[in-house]
Amino acid sequence: MDVGTCLADRRRYERQIERLHQRHLMTSRLYELRQDDVSLASIVLHRARVARLLARDVSSGAYALQPGELRTIKARNKLREVYSCRLTDLIVHGVVADLVREAVAPTLSPRVFSYRKGTSWTAPIAQFAAWVRATRAAQPDVRERGVYVLRCDVDSYTDSIPLGPSSPLWAMLGPHLGYPLHPVVHEVIKTTMRVPGGAVASRDLGLPMGQPIAPVLANLYLGELDAALAAVPGGFYARYGDDFLFAHPDPAAVCAGIATTDAVLARLALTANERKRQVVYLTPPGRPSDGWPAARGAPAVQFLGTRVDATGTIGLDHPKVRAVLREVDRRSAATVRTVGRRGREEAGRAVCAVVNRALDPRGQLTQQRSAILLRRVVTDRAQLRQLDHRIAQIVASAVTGRAGPRAFREVPYRTLREEWGLVSLVAARNACRSSRTNGTFGRTY
Repeated sequence: MDVGTCLADRRRYERQIERLHQRHLMTSRLYELRQDDVSLASIVLHRARVARLLARDVSSGAYALQPGELRTIKARNKLREVYSCRLTDLIVHGVVADLVREAVAPTLSPRVFSYRKGTSWTAPIAQFAAWVRATRAAQPDVRERGVYVLRCDVDSYTDSIPLGPSSPLWAMLGPHLGYPLHPVVHEVIKTTMRVPGGAVASRDLGLPMGQPIAPVLANLYLGELDAALAAVPGGFYARYGDDFLFAHPDPAAVCAGIATTDAVLARLALTANERKRQVVYLTPPGRPSDGWPAARGAPAVQFLGTRVDATGTIGLDHPKVRAVLREVDRRSAATVRTVGRRGREEAGRAVCAVVNRALDPRGQLTQQRSAILLRRVVTDRAQLRQLDHRIAQIVASAVTGRAGPRAFREVPYRTLREEWGLVSLVAARNACRSSRTNGTFGRTY
């Protein structure tokens, strides 16, 4: 790849401006994000001229990236530090990220599912469940129907990747982007930032989280581990970010996989998160392994927000179930407060409509990822039926003010479904499966 030529292509900058436009189109950020009193809306309006000027200055070396700032945000109930920069720098960061993504894409393992265009984050869940079913069917002795599973993630992965001169990252990028690495690419990866007191510092450890280059490099950096574990015959391997799963019916293969994992991570100056590392012997009764007592017997294993059991059935894990029910309860209560005085039936219809939208995988609401799992991935009909009942009870309680099953005395379950239109998760999942079988999946959802 000729990086210099690509950086001179104004179309790449226009695409980044349009992405920012689409991201903030329906928010006030379109006007609040500013640089030198110029808003993002103004940059979008004059995108062709801005792109042409950026392409000219970046390719000629006249453009200088400015130091960014570290900000602390709360994401998924955790405090995280993210790197923020001015608008034109953000556009340049996006262009460089796309260049690196295009360059390294052919070498990425197909077993890496994170932040890749055209690759669904739900795919490894369904693939693992299918592998469990196939492996179970291939074991004729019922007593031997079990698989060994290594669940692991890297301790503080993106914050631990070294960026100093001796970092393995530079050797990984060189063959794809050329030697020496283009200065703009180097600057985007090894960002500078302002620290308290106004000084400017450059980090030798940790990717610039919050910038588009971070997930690209996170996919690349564990390439050696991906290749090693994916090549084990008869096994299953999948990685999403720093979270990976390796499974095999032979305990010796999983034991060797653990040794390989530790060796590769050590070479990359990383460590496994021992608190989250699990070695499980997966069987329907959850019995312990005779061949490897160190493997904990379990009837199911958690993976990417789901619970895959020893028969290959997929359900939501407990944290996801609790989050879905909390969100339904919150939205139901808020809707009743808004329309409660208009009568029970109108309030009930409004609450059911709000809950239906919250569980629609096409929506942009808080529980969208869980909604996608419930509608397209979860195969545990027993769990779906339980959720149907609990969600209906939450709605009935919100409308009647009566807690627990007593709410159904005033608002029958059938009324919620047939008159007020509350969607059944079981019925929706069955309809989704039927539409996929008939080739109409895209038109249904």
